[in-house]
Amino acid sequence: MKPLVVITIDDEPIAHEILSHYSHRLNGIKLTRQFTCPEQAWAYLACNSVDLILLDIELAEVNGLSFYQALPQRPMVIFTTAHPEYAVEGFNVAAIDYLLKPFSAERFEQAIVKAGLLRQAQELSLSLTVRADYETKNILLADILYIEGLNNYVKIYTASSPHPLLSMMSLKEMMSRLPGHQFMRIHRSYIVPRHRVSAVSSRYITLAEKKLPVGDTYRTYVSALMDK
Repeated sequence: MKPLVVITIDDEPIAHEILSHYSHRLNGIKLTRQFTCPEQAWAYLACNSVDLILLDIELAEVNGLSFYQALPQRPMVIFTTAHPEYAVEGFNVAAIDYLLKPFSAERFEQAIVKAGLLRQAQELSLSLTVRADYETKNILLADILYIEGLNNYVKIYTASSPHPLLSMMSLKEMMSRLPGHQFMRIHRSYIVPRHRVSAVSSRYITLAEKKLPVGDTYRTYVSALMDK
């Protein structure tokens, strides 16, 4: 199994030293970059794909929770902090784990194992279960053409049906249920499978004969992901 690609964001150099030391003890993790400046981390994430962020909450420039929630495309995250009062908020944004400083190498390994198991489950998952048309339906991920958000509903367009499935959920919730390495959000109203993209411009993505707009917020991420 390929290692988890990881970056760390923390404004304390000693924290980076500890995380680097712990990471190098594990086989299932590849620590690629360490950032003390959230702005630099944001720029890196716009052009590089990572599996996991080790993110401090009490940063000098910004709150780590706010930083993560603002990312257009969110990798998995493990929050690290000396403040236990943030634990509930951390799990509310679907954090893999919450490490309270100072934490041991064993506790760190437990969190990394969780992240690895989650990625493995995502990669092995071939279908999506949704409630649509008053039934529970299983949709093959490979069958999805694109997904459109309509307020509190999503329309799921598939290759096997001339009519989209309508399911009651937000586009944000739908994105959280899809494997991030296969799907990307390109607009506040659209999610597309990466393998179906045939052309990319500054304003549009083409899927076979369908052209969808790329939102301003997502443009840098879309270009960087498709370059890869």
